[in-house]
Amino acid sequence: MDLPHPQSFYPELSDDALRVIAVSLLDVRYTTLREMNSPYDDNYTREATVFGRQKNRLIDLAKSEKHPWLSLRHAGMDVTFTIGQVPCRFFTDDPKNPEKNGFFRRNTVDDLFAPDDRDPVVWRFVVERAYTDEDEDRVYFIGFNVFQEPVAEWAYGARPSSLHAADSRVPPPAH
Repeated sequence: MDLPHPQSFYPELSDDALRVIAVSLLDVRYTTLREMNSPYDDNYTREATVFGRQKNRLIDLAKSEKHPWLSLRHAGMDVTFTIGQVPCRFFTDDPKNPEKNGFFRRNTVDDLFAPDDRDPVVWRFVVERAYTDEDEDRVYFIGFNVFQEPVAEWAYGARPSSLHAADSRVPPPAH
């Protein structure tokens, strides 16, 4: 089932704004993973460093005032920033079945919206790690309702595309 674009709920959640955040998250992830390739690095040291660097990148990006629509609400471990007036957080998790502690917890600055079962009350950027070396990481921006069900979604990142016919005409063979 295709979910509505987040912009259908809040106009400030444009592709351009979401892309700025997604690209920042992925750039930091790729750079960090490339740098942390010593015999003393493992998944824990890599992922903890990725998280810390992503958090600090978002804080710096918000403080830079380069994007007037981006501001910082909370600079702690549960960093919360806003796109326009919409509070957002980020996690590395499974976008279809998030399991991280605190994923759905709303902190005091992430609690802007009154509960409503049709509208998003929590907005999360979710970095989905690639499962194989041939795949690439993706970033989702998902709005969840009060029942923790996704009601809006946007995705950024490469996915292998498959070739398919657009009509029933078969092209002649090449000679």
